Amino acid sequence: MTFTRPPWTAPALDHDFVHATGQVTDDLDPATGAVVAQVRQATAADVDTAVRRARTAFARSGWRNDGALRARVLSRYAQQLREHTDDLAELLTREQGKTLGEARSEIAGSASMVDYYAGLARAVYGRAIALGDTAHGVILREPAGVVAVITPWNWPLTLLERSLAPALAAGNACVVKPASLTPAITVAGLALLAADPELPGGILTCVTGPGHEIGDALVGHRDVDMVAFTGESVTGAQVMRMAAGQAKKVALELGGKSPNIVFADANLDKALDGALNAIFTTSGQICTAGSRLLVEAAIYDEFTESLVKRAGQLRLGDPLDPDTTLGPLVSASQARTVTEYISLGRAEGTLLAGGGEPQGGILSTGHFVAPAVIADLPPDSRVVREEVFGPVLTVHRFADDAEAIRLAEDTEFGLAAGIWTRDLDRAWRVGRAVRSGTVWINTYHHFYPEAEVGGFRGSGPGRQQGVDGLLEFTETKHLNFDSSATLW
Repeated sequence: MTFTRPPWTAPALDHDFVHATGQVTDDLDPATGAVVAQVRQATAADVDTAVRRARTAFARSGWRNDGALRARVLSRYAQQLREHTDDLAELLTREQGKTLGEARSEIAGSASMVDYYAGLARAVYGRAIALGDTAHGVILREPAGVVAVITPWNWPLTLLERSLAPALAAGNACVVKPASLTPAITVAGLALLAADPELPGGILTCVTGPGHEIGDALVGHRDVDMVAFTGESVTGAQVMRMAAGQAKKVALELGGKSPNIVFADANLDKALDGALNAIFTTSGQICTAGSRLLVEAAIYDEFTESLVKRAGQLRLGDPLDPDTTLGPLVSASQARTVTEYISLGRAEGTLLAGGGEPQGGILSTGHFVAPAVIADLPPDSRVVREEVFGPVLTVHRFADDAEAIRLAEDTEFGLAAGIWTRDLDRAWRVGRAVRSGTVWINTYHHFYPEAEVGGFRGSGPGRQQGVDGLLEFTETKHLNFDSSATLW
């Protein structure tokens, strides 16, 4: 079919809630190189202004003590996200490079997340305890204060709302720093919230710019009480070190190198679909990517052959084209890094699929990398151990449950895992043994606002989503009452 990209007008990013007075930079489409938006960068002074506005709003507005107000604002925000799905999805695709269908799914999921926390905004409960004949305790959950929300570029709206919505529902004021590669979609999404007439001014502020400058200034600001960061592990460790200097609370979701385990008794057609989804969602640029495929020896050859065939049928192309199944990587730098991993995999193992540079039309213009499947790698290979963040899958053979668990656990990360088997006893046994925050059984990449996610080990402390995701943005306070006539 012939596909023509529609005309595009770059969105304006000037809003009262965005504090940025620095230089202007171009935000580029990773598929075409066209300008998506012009973004003014923040300065350290802008960070200070944004945080001070948030601090004042938190202290003086009634936001933190009015759950009904928070519920109304968040509920309307979810509806606004749904009503602007078409525009937001196109902007997301043009800026980040994911397919239009995936972008629409991201908007829908973001709205659902906000809806869920709108419902919880009126349910930030404490408890009361009788501590004796004359002593009583009231245990309160209070908002942390001013929360810095630092977002990544791969799922810029979903991972924004996953922190922003519970933080606001709990009564906090938030300062958002979007990823430098996806500021336009983040600001566009925030603008729908900022326009709400009942949202107190300063409860939502935003600063744009590079993490090593603006992010560091935000994390280190004395009036920021908590940092919610989603991103790669090296940066996350730096955020934790900086926050520790002022004993700030942190919630981090960091990298992953997730195992996806296929047993011989699995529904193999479903497992094949699951293996492709696990690694090639967002062209592999997702922290929960099932990038290590572990296949039982009895079906290894058959399963791997079918997988390679299906991977070869994925269609690289313009992410706005509905026939495209794999879009570009987010930047030239990311494409270069992924290509280097593929070259290393070819040198150390067997390249079963991919590896060539896509050519022709938009494939020559954008940051496209053909999906790669690599076998026979040594366990200490960087391709096996490090988070590639691209469409690169390594495949490994195992003999029994014990070896599957050993291979799955041979990682510094612990974010997610997949298990494919019809034996529910095995699923329970292996699922308990794998130390990951989310373990999918006979499925992959299904997320729910009600169900917590988060990491073990190097994938970061803290939990997002669910009730724990709300409580993450609160502090516990004990009010102790004593009606005795004497102190002792």
